Amino acid sequence: MKRKEDTRANIRIYEYLRDRIVNLEYEPGQELNIAKLTEEMGFSRSPVRDALLKLEEYSLVDIFPQSGTRVSYLDLDKIRQERFMRSCLEFGALEACIRKPRTDLEMEVFVTKLRSVLLKQKAALLGHSYLDFFNSDDEMHRLFYTEAGLDQCWQVLAAHTGNERRIRILSYKAEGVADSVEREHTLLVDCIAERNVEAALKADREHLSRLSDELDVLKAQFPQYFE
Repeated sequence: MKRKEDTRANIRIYEYLRDRIVNLEYEPGQELNIAKLTEEMGFSRSPVRDALLKLEEYSLVDIFPQSGTRVSYLDLDKIRQERFMRSCLEFGALEACIRKPRTDLEMEVFVTKLRSVLLKQKAALLGHSYLDFFNSDDEMHRLFYTEAGLDQCWQVLAAHTGNERRIRILSYKAEGVADSVEREHTLLVDCIAERNVEAALKADREHLSRLSDELDVLKAQFPQYFE
């Protein structure tokens, strides 16, 4: 029983720290003090240290022996690789999602779910809540995987793209980016509603490639977050 409790504690600590890192609550380059983290979360040093070691494996923190731990700076090469991973998985999931056999009513239900997410995004955009906008963004893309029966692929993707997620949230703070994302999502949902696989893939490809085109601009606008 003790081992199961330890495992659950390790998972909670890891998820707590990871959420704050990928949501930019802990900013790139920020020092992480283990003593303060243990006091903040109410756990001992050992599970906190284990969580930090796991975060290091995913390039989200840098651990310097006998010196300290910091949130990793954004690395353009890692971001590009994670975006490549996401693109490869998503295009397959999106196509499988659209080609899934459905009645007209089942398709209408699915498209209604997507349009409800668009409304959440619009509300988040009007309220200048970039984290809510990001969560709605993720909710929409996750629906492609869920509808195609590829939930495990989504879980693997989410676990390995923490840096790509950080740059997405950062990009929403740049002028006009969130508005562009909303328009791109609306076009994508329209293509899905028409069951037009080619048009949907084209729209999603342009949507996902936009961030790659903006990386240098984001680095120039937020140089303090990059290596």
